[in-house]
Amino acid sequence: METFGAIDMGSNAMRLAIARFSPNGTFEILATHREPVRLGHDVFRLRRITPAMMERAVAGFLKFEQVLKKHKVKAVRAVGTSALRDASNAAVFTDRVARATGIKLEVISGDDEARLIQRAVGSCLNLKTGTKLLIDIGGGSVELTLLHRGKVVFADSIPIGSVRLLEMLRGRKQPTLVLQRLIRLYAKGIRRQVKRSIGRTKITCAIGTGGNLETLGELRTRVLGEGSDKFITRLELQKLLAIFQGKSLKERIEDLQLRPDRADVIVPATALLIGILRESGVSILKIPKVGLREGTLIDLFERSSAQSSPTRTAAKAASIVSSALQLGRRFQIDEVHAKHVAKLSLQLFDRLRTIHRLGADLRVVLQVASLLHDVGYFISGTDHHKHSSYIVSHSLLVGLSDSQRELVAAIVRYHTGSLPSEEHPQWCVLDTAQRRSVRILSGILRIVEELDKEHLRRVSTVSTRITKRTVIVQISGKGPLLVERWGAERRKQLLEKGLQRDIVIA
Repeated sequence: METFGAIDMGSNAMRLAIARFSPNGTFEILATHREPVRLGHDVFRLRRITPAMMERAVAGFLKFEQVLKKHKVKAVRAVGTSALRDASNAAVFTDRVARATGIKLEVISGDDEARLIQRAVGSCLNLKTGTKLLIDIGGGSVELTLLHRGKVVFADSIPIGSVRLLEMLRGRKQPTLVLQRLIRLYAKGIRRQVKRSIGRTKITCAIGTGGNLETLGELRTRVLGEGSDKFITRLELQKLLAIFQGKSLKERIEDLQLRPDRADVIVPATALLIGILRESGVSILKIPKVGLREGTLIDLFERSSAQSSPTRTAAKAASIVSSALQLGRRFQIDEVHAKHVAKLSLQLFDRLRTIHRLGADLRVVLQVASLLHDVGYFISGTDHHKHSSYIVSHSLLVGLSDSQRELVAAIVRYHTGSLPSEEHPQWCVLDTAQRRSVRILSGILRIVEELDKEHLRRVSTVSTRITKRTVIVQISGKGPLLVERWGAERRKQLLEKGLQRDIVIA
């Protein structure tokens, strides 16, 4: 059994969790720690982290470092969410943390945040049946994920978290009325998105995560006298909101025993939750008491090479491919062609494994890029590769990290058209290892695309013979395949550069 740590640098507080994992992936939380550092107070007003707030946060990381050392964790992952995404000096802050503690603080996207939360909820609740809405109300944003029979229908990150709303209302006349208008506006947008995604299908279950929602569950038992803190009804939420609004901040702290940094944000968080549930047609919310930290721990455990298993890797790859196909269908790809290109690309990837030495994670990246290389045709046939790259870069691909998604976008960008150049901003941001991966994977896709240029699937298999200086790519299928060989010969340069070998199309 091994121990891992996860840090959530949120907009309202920073949190640490340490867990011990068994080989089958079950885990036990050994320790948790929380520091009331509200980055959102600075960022949502000033768009930056002030020096004083930065000092407090670094001090918090130093405390976390001592706890991590005490538990002898194998690995730790620290993630920053909405406030860090918005902060103009986020890079300065993450550098300070790294220099002070050695902890790499990673600013993750809203999509990745939603993915990690889904992993956490899926570890304790069955998400594979019915239609379920996951709601995470954080300090800076709300992450929504709608699943139908276990598959993501849509996921979105909306910048309306509890701290952000609190800062927007600060100093306003009639803040309650302003809050109600804001929530109606956002909640109706959510309703339209849900309706567009599932039509008249009803949401069978809503599941809530985040500190505010866990606190509401606890108040259900402590204040309303109900039996369980694992769920709450919309009517009970309305009762609690009336109680909150009837008390001053001091009274909420003293009478309801709320922490000061929870007593103020609980009002906008509750009002927002009621609005989302009402517009989604849901009357009961489950509260599993897991969230971003647990999802980060699970993700970190599964990334651990010592604990990786073929079964778990295959299941994750299947989930990623399913998400890619859903995105492709939304942009009306030729799915038969896309799947055929993916099949041939993976054949070539596998037969070149001894010389490219890329791992299974990049095999899945290539598969996704192959499935999505033509999504840009939905926008225009001119420069469709650039449009495809943009769509991929700005879409949710469940199971892929932000950096993996950007690799997919780069591979799609160079599957046709010009070769990579220092004049391309998308190329300049890649490091040496990423550039090599893109050359090889885009190079494979460039060749395979030519093998099915007419979408007729005449090429059925791709094999190779490898010598010290040459790779002979052999294709077979229906007919002489002269056009396919000619096209592949014209498009082999990028793969030649990536592999540092001459390529012959036979």
